[in-house]
Amino acid sequence: MHGRVELLRVPEWSDSSCKTVVFPRYRVYPNKQVHVQISLNHMSLNDSVTVHHVVTSWTENVNVQNFTVCARQTGRNGNNFKLLATFDWIAYQGAPPEGLTGMIPIQEWWSGTNCADVNFPKVGLHSLNVGNSCYVHVA
Repeated sequence: MHGRVELLRVPEWSDSSCKTVVFPRYRVYPNKQVHVQISLNHMSLNDSVTVHHVVTSWTENVNVQNFTVCARQTGRNGNNFKLLATFDWIAYQGAPPEGLTGMIPIQEWWSGTNCADVNFPKVGLHSLNVGNSCYVHVA
């Protein structure tokens, strides 16, 4: 499944904005974990000259019915757009052929840099030394 959602600017008292995305009925197996990946863009502003502040994005409460996408703009100088950002998302269950999915919890991460090892199993991946890539999403 995939889709696009627009996230509007939040009230002045908060720097974060969230929106719940509901999955279409009968598209998700009820007994399998759902994975969601998001990609942020500013395409809905239709503006090629504006320099945007950095936006941090994440998902919350991913389950078989829905998930919540959130964003926080880090810069506070300049324009305060009504539309914060547009998110393209993809949700899936299981892993693609010859692929792996999983989660690594990172506890108490508020700002700055925090690292965690991603360990791949010794079996199940072909040619581990040739062109493998890893997509990481903060949720």
